[in-house]
Amino acid sequence: MTPADMRSSAKPERGLGSGSIVPLAIVACCAVIGLDQVLHTTPAALLASPLAQTLHWAGNVVLAVPFAAVAIWAGGWLGSRLGINLTGSWGVFTQACLITLVLAVLLVPAWFGHYAVDSVTQAPVVPSAGGHAGHEHGGPPSITTSWVGSGVLYLLMSIPIAAAAVCVGQRVTSKLAARHGGETDVIVRAAVSAGAAALGLGLGWFLEGVASQTSGLLTYASSFSVVHLHHHAHAHLATVTAVVVQPPFGYQLATAAQDALAGQAVALPVIFAGLMWLTRRMSDGRRTSTAPVEVT
Repeated sequence: MTPADMRSSAKPERGLGSGSIVPLAIVACCAVIGLDQVLHTTPAALLASPLAQTLHWAGNVVLAVPFAAVAIWAGGWLGSRLGINLTGSWGVFTQACLITLVLAVLLVPAWFGHYAVDSVTQAPVVPSAGGHAGHEHGGPPSITTSWVGSGVLYLLMSIPIAAAAVCVGQRVTSKLAARHGGETDVIVRAAVSAGAAALGLGLGWFLEGVASQTSGLLTYASSFSVVHLHHHAHAHLATVTAVVVQPPFGYQLATAAQDALAGQAVALPVIFAGLMWLTRRMSDGRRTSTAPVEVT
């Protein structure tokens, strides 16, 4: 083996091939969208229409794959810029945490886009209690809230938040150790990681608190009367039984971020396992290509 081959084999792996991004994105989206659908669809609804729910899941997966592919590419690029090497399990785990955070950010505008599509295609219609038989009151669909409760959502959010915070804490202590020319103590690493995790979980708790008020802001007015005028010549009295009042944008943003982070609870292990498999496969291929050839 020549010195050039030795340097090539010793060079740390930093990036992924473009051919490995799409399969990993598809697998990650299948898991994330599946969890999101379970969180926002009651078991009774899932059992009542399994085919419709499956088609809904498949459609959302197709819509989410481009976002996941961009997240994997952007996370790999950021990881390379930050000096994250995919040569060990910890480096791969740090890279997976970075990708899941990027994916969570990208899924926030996707959440608003999905809601906008539902507003156009599935506007609910509420029949009036009085007036003409054909007169109806409709409006945009209400924001879907989870049936599992805020506690479960916060636990799911805590997984990617705590994992990313620990990675940040470890990198901070490593940078400090390199700057001071020494090796940090295990207790220092643990303390910094615990502080970063506490800060991240505190921010997640605040986000969950804001998002949990969304369902309360989806108020439904009941039994008030309105007068409909027709060309200023004919009027009739109608009773509105359900009027959806959408929450302000800030609460919608908190709900979107909460759902995006909760989905990363399953995306993180999936992406980590996929990156581990890909890096080992690339490493085995590199060792095979640089192995010396015996001449008989």
